[in-house]
Amino acid sequence: DPDEFCMKIFAHALYANPRRTKDELIKLQGHLALISQRKSLGIAAKIFKFSYNDLHKDYKSCLLYLAIFPQGQKIKRSTIVGRWIAEGLITTMEDWPSAVHQGERCFDMLIARWLVYPGDVSATGEVKSCIVGEIVHEIITKIAKKQHIVDTRLSYHLARHFSIFSDLRLRRSDSINGFLEKLHKYALQLRLLKVLDLEDCKFFDRCLKDICNNILLLKYLSLRRTNITYLPHHINNLHDLEILDIRETKVHARCTKDVVLLKLKRLMAGCVPYPCPSNTSTTAIGDDGEPSFSSVQIPYKIKKMENMEVLSNVKASRTGFELKDIGKLWQLRKLGVVISNNPIHTRNLLEAISDLNECLESLSITLLGTRSEGGLCNNEDKWSVDMEKSLTQPPKHLNSLNISGTTKRKLISFLLTKGGNKLTKLTFSRTSLNQDSLKDIAKLSNLLCFRLQNKAYTDEQILFKESEFENLKFLIIEGTNMFSIRFEAKATPNLEKIVLSSTPIEYLDGVTNLPNFKELELNGNEWLQLACFDGASHLSKVTLKSTLLDLNEHKTLAMLPNLRSLMLLKESCIGTSLKFKEGEFAKLNLILVDCAGITSISFTNKAAPKLNKIIWSYTTKQIESLSGIGNLPELKEIELNGDLVPDQVKKDVKAHKNKHILTHRKPQKQPQENVSAPEEKLSPFPWFSKINKHRR
Repeated sequence: DPDEFCMKIFAHALYANPRRTKDELIKLQGHLALISQRKSLGIAAKIFKFSYNDLHKDYKSCLLYLAIFPQGQKIKRSTIVGRWIAEGLITTMEDWPSAVHQGERCFDMLIARWLVYPGDVSATGEVKSCIVGEIVHEIITKIAKKQHIVDTRLSYHLARHFSIFSDLRLRRSDSINGFLEKLHKYALQLRLLKVLDLEDCKFFDRCLKDICNNILLLKYLSLRRTNITYLPHHINNLHDLEILDIRETKVHARCTKDVVLLKLKRLMAGCVPYPCPSNTSTTAIGDDGEPSFSSVQIPYKIKKMENMEVLSNVKASRTGFELKDIGKLWQLRKLGVVISNNPIHTRNLLEAISDLNECLESLSITLLGTRSEGGLCNNEDKWSVDMEKSLTQPPKHLNSLNISGTTKRKLISFLLTKGGNKLTKLTFSRTSLNQDSLKDIAKLSNLLCFRLQNKAYTDEQILFKESEFENLKFLIIEGTNMFSIRFEAKATPNLEKIVLSSTPIEYLDGVTNLPNFKELELNGNEWLQLACFDGASHLSKVTLKSTLLDLNEHKTLAMLPNLRSLMLLKESCIGTSLKFKEGEFAKLNLILVDCAGITSISFTNKAAPKLNKIIWSYTTKQIESLSGIGNLPELKEIELNGDLVPDQVKKDVKAHKNKHILTHRKPQKQPQENVSAPEEKLSPFPWFSKINKHRR
């Protein structure tokens, strides 16, 4: 809706820069007065420019750069920040850490101004990806064309793979796979290419050798989720490479041992065994029933790559000598390391952490192998002395710690007491903790997010006691074997959000003792008694997924006094209909339904009287009914995402006292990269045809 778009952009622009002068506002008013009210997209463009022109020059370029991605595609934060830097769009900073910081600020600024929308959001509220809306995509594509930021010779399904200003000459019918298989034919055109993003592409291993031999100025190479199985030794030809992403591939661990790239700043490998609760991807399970985990070897000459900033999912060799060498990477901010559960690896890692005490911000340790409590060292006192000698200087800026694997609890306690004073995020997996183990964790004064994953905790109940976890805001429990959570009075007084994912938990006792508990997310929790939330007076947002609940029978949610947002995702409900009755959902503002089984929704008189927005996504050709919307006096928007809208729904919408409330979005067809298509369908500037469609 262009009108809603204009209001949001204008409001967010004023919020981002409240020092706008009266003359600026009068000038904007004058521009708008010259545009016909019927030309809503023209008005939207002026409002966009009002916010856009206020951006820093670099931020403008970064926004226009997003035109190379298809409209509506999720763009990952880490990916786009890395690409902005590799393309040279962040020009105000000389060193890499400053450029990363500036890129992160740019991403947040574009979100804050509503120029791009949040995509995936972590359980802690961090925006992990963004989406460019239809109107903004049309506008920035037009501006990018004029400023020659978008290569007009590449269709949008090709442009996102390459750097801008690449001077590539490809037919619009070409596919990315076809390009890779004939790479040698484009040798002269590849000299200026700095970015090659092949995420999710399928090609032959031999193509990678050609890339390493022909595109020698590459700074950014993403092979994420491709079908490659090895890295050729020719990878060392890429002397300018700064980012190498081989996550979620089948690259053999030993393929990285001989990598020597002196300018490399990010080496990201392996796969994360536990997706976030909101992620729909599944986790591979190994023969032993444990989530599978992959990693690559730490390069033997890692100490020469002294510009390294991110090193993730790298595995130590049997001797573990490379762990000490990691301690020489004095720009390293994030380290994800896989070690064996033995004294040598542990000692070398602690020494490296000590050497990185001035720079390390995030640490992830995966321990392979299972040992008894005395497995690392039979003498408890000697073990403590060894740790004290190894970690002589605890990290000063460590804010995130992730430990996966059975280890000596003394090690966990030692890391927390020595380097935990600034920890804000703590994650455990397969650590076999118990209630007694929580004592040191409960004392962490800056801890905001506490996450327990598969087999992290062994007791059947976890108890949060008075005056513990005083600043905790996010509690995330995933796949543990506990059956209940209990909060004593005055425990976790600042807790705002609880996420339970694939757990057998049946009871949450004491939620009425949580004065700031505002959000609940359940994913695959079929046994939890919703009656636990009776009296949760501050709970304002509930997200359900794979819970298989009959919401027509369970009235707890309907009677929550301050519930304003209800998200019903895949397999959250049983039955085919949702019935909202009189006196229920008194303050509900938003309901989102993305549950394939639901085919009808109805509202009786005085049900959900404050509801102002309904979003309903369906995979069936047509929903059966959306009845009773005339009983919703505050309703301002209905967004239906699916093929067809029933005539009765259209009739009811037309009869509603608030006009123009229906937005119908049909499923977008993905471009067929390997099939020739008429030129107009593969235009890099689809905004033109869409504008004409609106005018018709």
